[in-house]
Amino acid sequence: MKISGFTIASNAIRFDYPVVESIKSILPIVDEFIVNVGPDEDGTLSLIESIGDPKIKIIRSQWNPNLDTGGYVFAQQTNIALFNCTGRWAFYLQADEVIHEDDLPLIMECADRYLEDDRVEGLAFWHLDFWGDYSTILNVYPYRGQRRCRLVKPHRFVLSRGDAAGFTVHPKYKEKGRRIRVVDTGARVFHYGQIRSEKTLQEKWQTTHKYHSERRLKNQDIDFYNYFPRQFVASYEGTHPEVMADRINKHPVSLDLSSFSWRTKLTGREKWLLLKNLFVIKVTDRLSNRGSYKLLRE
Repeated sequence: MKISGFTIASNAIRFDYPVVESIKSILPIVDEFIVNVGPDEDGTLSLIESIGDPKIKIIRSQWNPNLDTGGYVFAQQTNIALFNCTGRWAFYLQADEVIHEDDLPLIMECADRYLEDDRVEGLAFWHLDFWGDYSTILNVYPYRGQRRCRLVKPHRFVLSRGDAAGFTVHPKYKEKGRRIRVVDTGARVFHYGQIRSEKTLQEKWQTTHKYHSERRLKNQDIDFYNYFPRQFVASYEGTHPEVMADRINKHPVSLDLSSFSWRTKLTGREKWLLLKNLFVIKVTDRLSNRGSYKLLRE
């Protein structure tokens, strides 16, 4: 059972992506890891090469600046990496996502169990979204209770969709894509995309916004205590992947959940999300990312 890993990376040093840790987290279970390196103004290519593992295969690609809506350029670049995967399974991680070593046996078990099951086209993972530091987690839908499809069968005509948050299946040439059929592995994806300095996070969002011109970017400096209200965050008491140990020890930010600095006044949309969250907790399987995949039952 050959498994490929794949990701895209661009200016990973400048924006402080844990891409090395991300790649290393699944190297033990993949036979190859495809890294599509895009715009590189900070030495990202050299950073990937420094990992020094023969499983890693680097390709280069240019990002089209005219693809400035919907984040489509991210899906396009992800598909370039996917098309270079030669495994029966292809394991996708974004450059700020990491897998816990405790979940690797479970992932391998599920991949083996469903390899020949034609109903199953992908495997879903629970997505943990951290905010500001490694002890604070976003705890309100859509940040809580989300599954993400991260392991796919390339030979089933799978394509990255939207802004590379999920996948669709295209069984016939030029056929309109449909939702990918997945099973829940119970494994976790640790998403560290919002754990940066406030300045670096602001710069990263501004750069990403170039490919999401349909969105309105908040014209304000990021303040971890003010961007989300206190009601949206909770303490994370679990362990982190071992590959993240150095980053966690060196991280300068430590949020205090008991601080009066937190914003507590809710906007209208935030009140609606809190109400929706109560509903989602009861019917998570129906609403969690329902638009991007079809969850199969055992």
